[in-house]
Amino acid sequence: MTDLTASATPTPTPSTATADQQQQTADSGSSIPLSTFTSTSRPELALAAGATHSEDQEVVYKILYFKLHGMAATTRIMLALSGARWESIYPQDWTNEKTQTPFGLMPILYETHPSSPFSSLRLGQKQLTLEIPESEAIERYLARKFGFWGRNPWEETAIHVFYCSSKSVLSLYVNKVLLAFPDTKARELIKFVNKEVPAWIEQHEKWLGKSETPGFYVGNRLSIADIHSVVCLDRFLTIPECKDLFSPEKTPNLFRLKHNLETYPRYTAWITSPEFEAINVSTRQRLAVLKG
Repeated sequence: MTDLTASATPTPTPSTATADQQQQTADSGSSIPLSTFTSTSRPELALAAGATHSEDQEVVYKILYFKLHGMAATTRIMLALSGARWESIYPQDWTNEKTQTPFGLMPILYETHPSSPFSSLRLGQKQLTLEIPESEAIERYLARKFGFWGRNPWEETAIHVFYCSSKSVLSLYVNKVLLAFPDTKARELIKFVNKEVPAWIEQHEKWLGKSETPGFYVGNRLSIADIHSVVCLDRFLTIPECKDLFSPEKTPNLFRLKHNLETYPRYTAWITSPEFEAINVSTRQRLAVLKG
């Protein structure tokens, strides 16, 4: 995935690695835990990944990303909604720290089981940390773990359809507009506002209007599709050229979706927190640079 970010203000945080790994991290002056990502199948990894929050309440989640909304926005919302113990961690020196990560890209999720049956399966290790790179892999993983991915294969598929649609339109904005060459940026923005956004609005308004429960894409439960579409809507509302396309009158179903998400107290607590506002400020500053 393309990362449009640049270094932001660091916030030192403790490592989620083992004692030996913590010492290595401290010696390097980095806030990033030592990489534990592996494609090898091990029983303890499968058990930890499959455990629900209620089954292992000691688990701690950390999401590594710049102090920007960007590609971590949906992940942070799901973590906030879950009620799990979590925090954002930020790189201190990304140019050098990226070599400690699986692909040299963020975001990265760290899920640490401090003391559980999962970690005890590994001889001599008191805790187990799952490291998951790639934003879409993280989002789908957490959606399944926290119940935002549907109750059966068909619900999962339908949710995935709307989630992918919103992922696509937001990726178009980043890759075709924000990252466009200066001499084509204005032209690409006009095309995006006149073609891509109206098409997204039309399709999503139609399907939300057909939903069996107003304010949800599928069924009567919050899903990753609902969450990510609200992220898209909020992003588009910050684009001056897009503002006239959206209103409770013009796009009632999308606004109902947004209002529905805002009824969840944990979501409201997150978007009104000082940390969220700090991320807002950094994001506005970064977007101003990208927009030229």
